[in-house]
Amino acid sequence: MSGFSWKDDRFAEYKNTGPGSGAASSDRPQLTEAQAAEQEVSDWLGGWVPGAS
Repeated sequence: MSGFSWKDDRFAEYKNTGPGSGAASSDRPQLTEAQAAEQEVSDWLGGWVPGAS
């Protein structure tokens, strides 16, 4: 990331589970329930609707 630490950016996990998710730690920012509730799909994807091809 060109010398920028991901810890200083907006990356965070929320209820990350399953293979490869790893254990949560203080080194991996976690969204709180309140922070997650403020997020909307349209905030991140706009009008794009993903689909399988």
